[in-house]
Amino acid sequence: MKKFAVIGQPIKHSLSPRIHSEFAKELGIDISYEAIEIAPKDFNSATKQLLENGYDGLNVTLPLKELAYSLADEVSQIGRESGAVNTLWKEKGKIFADSTDGKGLVEDLLNNQISLKDSNLVILGAGGAARSILPSVLSLHPKRLTLLNRTFEKSRALVDQFKASGVQIQALPMEEIPEGSLTGVINTTSAGVIGEDLILNQRIFQKADWSYDLNYSKETTYFNQLAKDSGIEVCLDGLGMLVGQAAVSFKIWTGKRPSTNRVLNLIKSSL
Repeated sequence: MKKFAVIGQPIKHSLSPRIHSEFAKELGIDISYEAIEIAPKDFNSATKQLLENGYDGLNVTLPLKELAYSLADEVSQIGRESGAVNTLWKEKGKIFADSTDGKGLVEDLLNNQISLKDSNLVILGAGGAARSILPSVLSLHPKRLTLLNRTFEKSRALVDQFKASGVQIQALPMEEIPEGSLTGVINTTSAGVIGEDLILNQRIFQKADWSYDLNYSKETTYFNQLAKDSGIEVCLDGLGMLVGQAAVSFKIWTGKRPSTNRVLNLIKSSL
């Protein structure tokens, strides 16, 4: 039996044990998958102990992703560009790490017949979540990408980091609207989830074809409700991304890639 876990704080709410158990059932693989709460101050020692004591892989969630990046001996290119990782495993005495969040987002967009090639995108937020998806989003060659953030300096720093991508990328204050028509607006902030209002010029939705909120809930998320109220018909939340990134992690650990549609529908119906 292979042993896996998701670690973070808090962690009780995590859907990862259910998702990975369904993947294993589909592929006929015998696994255990737990949710283990680990405080940031205990991260290094506790994570090393888990990997040394028979765990074949760990998913890492907030607020531990940057700590996981620092702990790893070998980090994938996407992980290095993201500055944070969500997937750990051990090989030949070394701790390896990857970031699968962006791959999960891209897969979910493609599953919903949304192409990013030559698109004109807006990403709200410039924190760890935005940084984790940017490498995968830019790899699909959008025509232009605009970062909107309350702290302009943070989005400007991301533009500087990724300006060699070949994509026209710019930073604007949160209340501004990029020129021209838009393809999609992606929310990476936690506004609406933690009770904060989203300081945004809502006319931005009138220029876009679709919205995507990295947050998810049983009901329409706060961000997607703003988009719907402005006339956007295609509004997706981050549940598909969650299942997609889990499938990438599962393949890293087992060598087998599960399908995502069945599990996504199961999880949706259980929220």
